[in-house]
Amino acid sequence: MRKAYFCIDGFTFKRISDFYKYEHKRHSRLSIAAMETFLRYEIERRFGWKSDPEHLEIEKHFYHPNENPETACYRLEVEDALLRFEKALTDFGYNIHYARYGRGNTINPKPNENIYSDWLIAKQLRKYNAFALFSTQGQYLHLLRQTKRCEIPIVLIGWDGACINSSGQPSVWKTDKDLIGCANAYCPLERILNLPDSKHPFVDIMFERLSCPRYPLSQRYG
Repeated sequence: MRKAYFCIDGFTFKRISDFYKYEHKRHSRLSIAAMETFLRYEIERRFGWKSDPEHLEIEKHFYHPNENPETACYRLEVEDALLRFEKALTDFGYNIHYARYGRGNTINPKPNENIYSDWLIAKQLRKYNAFALFSTQGQYLHLLRQTKRCEIPIVLIGWDGACINSSGQPSVWKTDKDLIGCANAYCPLERILNLPDSKHPFVDIMFERLSCPRYPLSQRYG
């Protein structure tokens, strides 16, 4: 039985999900449930491993860009939205790691860097056959370099695309080039997500089918 350690950078996940909900013609969020399926598909395709649950165990972690709504002070509707998303994550087997910003630094969520300490502990145990990261952010470069030195295969899921930035201006979102350079396998998610449903068997399952209220991870009220 092989084992993979899978980390989703919630800052990246939220930005891409918001893009497909509000800027893309699909008007649908990414499905958190589909991310494991996509990773299993890529591991089998890139490494030739059997990726079914009998042969590959995936330990899943979601690194939230916001603080825990049970201990931070949010407006009620924001707190409710965060807790609904938390339930969806736990329903699909994710360990949730909320950010810890400290007093006075919580207005603009950013990539959650608590992943560093978790992975440093995990890699010392030498019990994983692969490390998988879904992120576009260069903050994680040191983490991937350390993993590479330990000769643990790295799967990086990234995304490039034209979108609207936080100031309302057109911009281009790109996966950090140095992150890509560290990965044994780079999986550009946009190549699947931007296809018509009939062009790839995974396209249809990668999106939520039901319309749901926005979970405003970028909004913090104290």
